[in-house]
Amino acid sequence: MAALALSDLDRLRESVRVEFKLAAGRNGLGQLPEAIWESYSAFANTQGGEIILGVREHEGQFSIQGIAQPEPLVQQIWQILEDRSRISCNLLGPRDVQIVALADKKLIRIHVPEANKTQKPIFLGSSPFGGTYFRVGDADMRASHRQVNRLLRESKHLTPPES
Repeated sequence: MAALALSDLDRLRESVRVEFKLAAGRNGLGQLPEAIWESYSAFANTQGGEIILGVREHEGQFSIQGIAQPEPLVQQIWQILEDRSRISCNLLGPRDVQIVALADKKLIRIHVPEANKTQKPIFLGSSPFGGTYFRVGDADMRASHRQVNRLLRESKHLTPPES
């Protein structure tokens, strides 16, 4: 388990590159909030970013709640990322999803890189129209039809990068 310094949370605020989610679930043991996928799409289509699960926001203040059982959530993240009916493309590698310890609590940190232009748009569901998001400030915004068309045009004119 990677360590995260307590001072890191003091400096972090939700922004164009950071999103916090509670992920407590009804039973308090942990549940993936559906909105993390909008953030995944938004970060991938914008500049990349970090989704941190296990942090509560109340009136602009953040507190560490932790996730009692994070391991099943990590497994679920990987399952959803590989399901093309849910997410158009998995951009993450093993180091991008980590369980981290902070203030004796467990959090999940998801690093989402920016997709390259040939992969964009990264979208939810079966169609980029209605399922593509961008990050604007600290919010995930649904892309317009015009924005999606632009991304699709740009991706078709490029050749994939060589490995």
